[in-house]
Amino acid sequence: MPNKGRRPESASSESEVAVSDIMSVSDVEKIVEKAVKAAITVITQEFQQKVQDLKDYVKHLEERIDKLESAESPQTDVSDLTRKIDAVARENRQYAVAANEAEQFSRRNNIRIKGLTVKKEEDCRQVVTEFVRSKLNSPISHDDIDIAHIIPNRAQSNQSTQMQQNPQERKVVVIAHFRHREVRDRVIRQRKLLKNSPYTVVEDLTSLNLQVINRLNISPEVAKTWSWNGHVFALLHSGQKIKVKPFQSISECEQIS
Repeated sequence: MPNKGRRPESASSESEVAVSDIMSVSDVEKIVEKAVKAAITVITQEFQQKVQDLKDYVKHLEERIDKLESAESPQTDVSDLTRKIDAVARENRQYAVAANEAEQFSRRNNIRIKGLTVKKEEDCRQVVTEFVRSKLNSPISHDDIDIAHIIPNRAQSNQSTQMQQNPQERKVVVIAHFRHREVRDRVIRQRKLLKNSPYTVVEDLTSLNLQVINRLNISPEVAKTWSWNGHVFALLHSGQKIKVKPFQSISECEQIS
């Protein structure tokens, strides 16, 4: 007796082929990337809210201390409140570091290019593609770059003279997001070719990580600073290399070989 409940094997194979045609590897990668970005955004927002709550609590405690210190006969131990504020401040920094790491992770496929000349009618993606090909000797395609755009900054407001002289083009900072991290890494390794040129290629660091680098650059103990994969490193005059996180003193940093 024929089994009416079973589907022919050929129909099953055709269905599988149809599904494979619909869902390619590229489609899956895009779905995963969107999910990761969405998750990082949610985590970052939650961390930022926690940090704000802690800041509000610290402010409240500071106001209480001010009132106690101004009173003639304080009844509460001010030192106890001070210890609590110190504990909250440490926790506040921990949340800030965690939020910073999440934000930096979301930028892992980005680079910043300084010194590019972009004409008014030009597509930033095409400008970056040609720059990478010609200046960095890296044979990337236009599709390797997901998005590229000019970063507004205050310095541009002081470039009115340059814009009046040639309104069609200007030197800008461009941020480029690559579809694949290995392509970005290959490009950024080639930045050594830009030595003694008007261009620089750097990682897209968070504001907090940029503050870390700026602090290290003015330290008399530090000879050189750099970043890789969102982590900040420094070479001391003593010859020791260290990995630096936000809010760390040099003595607290992890030493690397």
